[in-house]
Amino acid sequence: MTETDSDDGLSLLDERSTTERLRDWVLLRGNRAALSAVVLLGLLLTVYFFVALEVVKFRRLQPVYYVFGGLISGNLTLVTVVVSINQLLLSRALQTPGELESQIESTGAFKRRVEDAAGRVAPVRPTAFLNLLMENTRRDAQRLGGLAVGSGNDDAWEEIDDLVTSVTRHVDSVVDLTENADESPFQALSATLTTNYAEQIHRARTIREQYDLTDETDAALDRLVDRLEDVDIARQYFKTVYLQDELSSLSRTLLYVGVPAEALCILVLLWLTALQSVIPQLVRELVFPVAAVVGLVPLVVLFSYILRTATVTQRTSATIPFTTPKQEA
Repeated sequence: MTETDSDDGLSLLDERSTTERLRDWVLLRGNRAALSAVVLLGLLLTVYFFVALEVVKFRRLQPVYYVFGGLISGNLTLVTVVVSINQLLLSRALQTPGELESQIESTGAFKRRVEDAAGRVAPVRPTAFLNLLMENTRRDAQRLGGLAVGSGNDDAWEEIDDLVTSVTRHVDSVVDLTENADESPFQALSATLTTNYAEQIHRARTIREQYDLTDETDAALDRLVDRLEDVDIARQYFKTVYLQDELSSLSRTLLYVGVPAEALCILVLLWLTALQSVIPQLVRELVFPVAAVVGLVPLVVLFSYILRTATVTQRTSATIPFTTPKQEA
C-alpha cells in the first residue's frame, strides 16, 4: 500500500469514526433530554423555514383547529397508553417472598463465583463489578496464552494466540469505556453491547476439540469460557435493572412534559376561538409553530427513550451460546 493509499484509508477511518460516534450518541450514550431538545429544535426550525418560504401561511384558522385538536387527543392517548403499558411491564418485577429469596440466593451464588475467580470481595456497583469481571477475563486469557508458548503445536498456538489477542483487546476497550463512567447499570451495560462473547466461546471450544492439547491447556480454555459466560450473565442482569429504571424514568418524564403540553394546546385552541378575527398575521407566524412543536414534546420524548431501549434490547436479544449480527457489529 502506498503512502497516499494509507492516508486515504486513515481519512476514511476518521470519517467513519465520527459518523459512528454520532450514531452511538443518538442511539445510546446521548442524554435523552438533550436528544429531545435537538429534535424539537430541528422541528421548530423546519416549520419556520416553510413559513419563510410561504409554504405555510396560517391565513385560514380552520386547519389550525384541526392540528391542535389532534394534538390534544393524541397526547392524551399517548401519555395514558404508554404509562399504562410501562406500569404493566414494571409490575412483573413484583415477586413473592419465595421468589425474591430464590433470586437473591442465585444472584449471591453468581457473585461468590466471581469472587472465587478473582480472589477478593467483589464490589456492589455495576461498573466496578464489570471491571472485576474484565480483570478476571484478562488474567485467564493471558494465562492461556502463556501455556501455549513453546507447546510445539504451531497451528494450535496460532489459534490460541489469535483468541487471546482478540479477548484481551476487547477487555481493554471495555475498561477504557468505563474508566471515567458513572456507576449506573446503563454504563456497565453499554460498554459490552458490541458482543455477547458467543464467537469467542465457540472458538475456544473448537480449539479444545480440534487439537491434542495438554490437560492444563484444556483447563485454561475452560476457565476462559467460564469468565466470558460470567460477563454475559452480568450483562443480561444489568439489562434487566436498566430497563426497569429506564421505563420508570420514561413514565415520569412523559407525565412531566405531557400535562403542560396538553394544557398549552387547550389554551391555544380556546384562545383561537376567542380572538380568531383579530390575531395579527405576524403573531400567527410566530406563536403557532412554537405551540405546535410544544404539543409534539411527549411524542419526541417517547421517541428518544424508545430509540435507546430498542437498541439495547436488539443488541442483547441473544444469550450464550447463540449470537446475532447486531451483537457482533
